[in-house]
Amino acid sequence: MSVYLERIGQETRVPTGSVLEFNRIRVNLGDGYDIQTGSFTTPVHGIYFFTLSFMTAKEKNSNLALYVNDERLCVTLAYIPWGVGTCSAMTELKVGDVVNVKGIQTNLGGNLYPSNSVYKNHHSLVGFLYKSL
Repeated sequence: MSVYLERIGQETRVPTGSVLEFNRIRVNLGDGYDIQTGSFTTPVHGIYFFTLSFMTAKEKNSNLALYVNDERLCVTLAYIPWGVGTCSAMTELKVGDVVNVKGIQTNLGGNLYPSNSVYKNHHSLVGFLYKSL
């Protein structure tokens, strides 16, 4: 699965506890990612690898985390003026487990830089099955 956020000319705010809904799909083998909910549901039991990357909006901070079934898997924090955050993790998932990205910390959340012709596709989530079990 490879998804990204595209919001031309609009900064994206991800409030604490809210799921970041990536709205563009590059690859979605097995149809595990649901663009309507922003969640990936595991189709196969196995070891998975995920990586999240994003860029903060100008003069703002962003604090996002990768979750599995509402349990934090990894967290990233990016600071002003234009911070870049990344978070990667490998974990065992069972069929039906749900993976998504959420804003954390009330005073920060996620303040994501708007897409434009130069800075396109810089908020992304990639995940893949490393080994089935």
